[in-house]
Amino acid sequence: MLTAYISLIRPHHWVKNLFVLLPLPFALAAGVDLDERLFFQGLLAFSLVNSAVYAFNDVIDRERDRCHPGKKNRPVAAGQISTRSALVTSFTLILMAALLLMAALLTSNAGLNGEVLAIPSVYLLLNLIYSLWGRDVPVVDVVLLAAFFFLRILFGCALLGESPSERLLVGGTGIALLLALGKRRGELRLDLAKRFRESLSWYTEKGMDRTIKVLSIGVMLFYAEYCWSSPLYQEERWWWSLPPMYGGVLYYLQRILVANDQRSPVELVLRSRWIQFLLICWATLTWLSLELR
Repeated sequence: MLTAYISLIRPHHWVKNLFVLLPLPFALAAGVDLDERLFFQGLLAFSLVNSAVYAFNDVIDRERDRCHPGKKNRPVAAGQISTRSALVTSFTLILMAALLLMAALLTSNAGLNGEVLAIPSVYLLLNLIYSLWGRDVPVVDVVLLAAFFFLRILFGCALLGESPSERLLVGGTGIALLLALGKRRGELRLDLAKRFRESLSWYTEKGMDRTIKVLSIGVMLFYAEYCWSSPLYQEERWWWSLPPMYGGVLYYLQRILVANDQRSPVELVLRSRWIQFLLICWATLTWLSLELR
């Protein structure tokens, strides 16, 4: 039973919250005073919200999941956990997250920040829209998937008490869309349009491949321009983080376009030593190339 509940809340999917950490090195380079307690508790609270969403979705998706070759083994679809227990778990996790955020805000040196509470609430609302309607609507489903990653970046900025820069918003949007399209392409390869995801019948593999390629080129060019022109980087080291970033994007393209890998971005990160190595290299070289104050 413990294993079933761990599977229900999917803590391994918390790796998506690396997007919350994305603004951190750039904010520190800009001289932001980091409140470690608020940031850590906020990250944990958002992770609990993620798990609450997964538990709720497993209830809504239980009939669809039984048609999916991998998701049919999820605890609600497999009958290991009742729908009532899953909903109680979801509500409990949301309550724990809310209490954790309130406690963090009340004890924070920065004072009360409404965005820290508003962004997880918007995340919950959009997930509800996605589960009940949006995932079956072409284009809307991809936009909502991208929005979930995008909100993580905004939440990281809110925890730091800083407004996101225009470049961070544009670059984050590009990466979020790239991951969302990769996830949809994997589902398209499984040929589950009629039984699992109605919106997939609108997409074509050829059209999706072209969109992913164009978006990948745009993301790489935009990131290079940002590093070159940003005053946050040391002048002679602005290019240091480019090789691991380019390597990660190209490897991702190779897996989904050439190898036809049907795994989700989360599964790729968790099971690919190469992607893990590139992420560590990118984080290290970014930290060393920034002009920290």
